[in-house]
Amino acid sequence: MVAGACVLLTAGIVTLTVSNLEQPMQGIPQEWSVLSGDRDQWDWAGGKIIAHSITGETVLASSKEYRDVTVSAVVSTTNREASLAIHFQDADNGYIIIFTPDGLTNWPAHIDIVKKVSNRESTIASYHGRVFSSLGCSAKVTVAAKGPWLEARLNGVPVLRTKDTTFTSGFIGLRIFGDPDSPCDATFSNLTIK
Repeated sequence: MVAGACVLLTAGIVTLTVSNLEQPMQGIPQEWSVLSGDRDQWDWAGGKIIAHSITGETVLASSKEYRDVTVSAVVSTTNREASLAIHFQDADNGYIIIFTPDGLTNWPAHIDIVKKVSNRESTIASYHGRVFSSLGCSAKVTVAAKGPWLEARLNGVPVLRTKDTTFTSGFIGLRIFGDPDSPCDATFSNLTIK
């Protein structure tokens, strides 16, 4: 039943769109670069951005800075996390919206808004509850920044809202974290920025 739900959810969800344009991208946006990690950790196949890491954090980010913005992506991971980044200043400063699905043995399912300052991370909002997809299934993660407010939705359901003024604008992007003992493999599709 879960496998069937995964297939139904992912059927036809392979386009990558930026802004309000509904034109599929044919690869990783050329103007995006890797803020941390290595470019080889990011690839494009089957209409999805594919990420892999066994060496810590890797962030693929826009070259454009955004203030009030909504970022959404259909994400999936088979072994750790598939996360969004927003208001990043550089590799060591910004907000991370960490998505961990149900089914991992080492971590409970959760979605967190994490503030990263001088490469030190602190969780400023956390949700553990229903609406989580199972390991390997796709989920739609959305984060909105408006003024001092950060909001996260999971599969269209509002799950987090918090106020923080540390970073009021910056780059947006995609983020994963893995190590040799717990690698991270994730996919991102249907990326929209409004």
